[in-house]
Amino acid sequence: MSVLREVERAVLSVIREQYSDVVFDLWFKDLHLIELSEKEAVFSISSAFKQNIIQSRHAAALKEALRSVNGFDVEVRITCAEEPDRDPKEDEAPARPEPPAPAVREEPSEVGRAIENRSIVSEYTFENFIVGDSNKFAHAACYAVAKSPTTYNPLFIHGPSGLGKTHLLYAVTNEMKRNNPNIRLIYKKCEEFTNELIESIQKGTTIAFKEKYRSADVLLIDDIQFIAGKVAVQEEFFHTFNILYEAEKQIILTSDRPPRDIRPLEERLMTRFEWGLIADIQPPSLELRCAIIQKKAEQRGITLAPEIVNFLAENLRVNIRQIEGSIKKIAAISMLTGTPVSLDMTKRAISDILSGTEPVSVTVDRIFDAVSKKYGVPVEDIKGNKRNKSIAQARHVAVYIIRRETSLPVTAIGDILNRDHATVLASVNKIKNDMRLDPRLADEIEEIASQIKQ
Repeated sequence: MSVLREVERAVLSVIREQYSDVVFDLWFKDLHLIELSEKEAVFSISSAFKQNIIQSRHAAALKEALRSVNGFDVEVRITCAEEPDRDPKEDEAPARPEPPAPAVREEPSEVGRAIENRSIVSEYTFENFIVGDSNKFAHAACYAVAKSPTTYNPLFIHGPSGLGKTHLLYAVTNEMKRNNPNIRLIYKKCEEFTNELIESIQKGTTIAFKEKYRSADVLLIDDIQFIAGKVAVQEEFFHTFNILYEAEKQIILTSDRPPRDIRPLEERLMTRFEWGLIADIQPPSLELRCAIIQKKAEQRGITLAPEIVNFLAENLRVNIRQIEGSIKKIAAISMLTGTPVSLDMTKRAISDILSGTEPVSVTVDRIFDAVSKKYGVPVEDIKGNKRNKSIAQARHVAVYIIRRETSLPVTAIGDILNRDHATVLASVNKIKNDMRLDPRLADEIEEIASQIKQ
């Protein structure tokens, strides 16, 4: 398959995740990538009407999709093809691509399998999880549970975002499915569990909700810290936890902090979270970063000289997701220019990261603090799920400023707030539109941006 077809397939997979079947089939099904450079991506469509609609309404979504696939920004241009028929040699990718995994995408050709309506990437395994001193305990605990459920129950994994907690959860699901194809696994983000509970209450389907979760063989909840402060959700999860635990069913939870730092959290839940085994993941050491860089480069089909590996390891310190994004960008630039990876090209490729005077994680924290002070909204509410007008507006502003002032891709921003990348894009676009209509908002954002740079 040609490079253009691979990129096209991956981009359409991202787009497919954001739109309904009807909208995707109407506007994007016949869209083809015909040119790609470091500055511009050119797509072709068979109708002038569709060309105008996509260029005016959906170019921004295509641009974000390209950035998530290639790791850098390009302008998007839509052309109208004279001949709607496609060269059969180029028709290797399906017209309607499989939806991608919600985790960080490793390769455009990933094949996932559904667990509870979620695509779990089959290549996220224990074998390709790179182990070092900072994560070997968590890796060993997950492997033990995958091989023999309830060895540690519950298993609670905590650590900062982007260090591999979700990779381990996927590895557990893949290993358990391999050992027992009929096992009933439920994997959910905490926000999804919360929203599903709220919906069941509104629709009067709480019995079905309870039966679903309480009949699982394995329950995996990602980012359980977002249960903090939600009384009704904590109540329901408490009873679900008890029933599964007493039935000797496996429970695995991840969080960005240990149980006792999740506040407010009912004491009875905190105690239960600590019943089993607690394993932490720390930022990777220099040696582990080198190993990860070499592995990610190998997966992307590029060879890095030792001095390039050392340079990247010294400068990419935030998390594994930052490393993945940088390798993706380096590989894409090398592919587009047809040149081997050199140290100078590597420095140019990650110049946006190197230009910062502090780690991205610190910049993000400063943004949350500045927005919190400006609007009088606690940081935990901005990161949480409350939806009243003042909190939602502060959240939209924080997302917009993070997107503008950092090198983080939308998927990473979504991870910070426990939201998908489509929600992040919606917040960014909302603030952009609001600033056009309200100059005061633009002034407020510039004021906040100037504060975080002081």
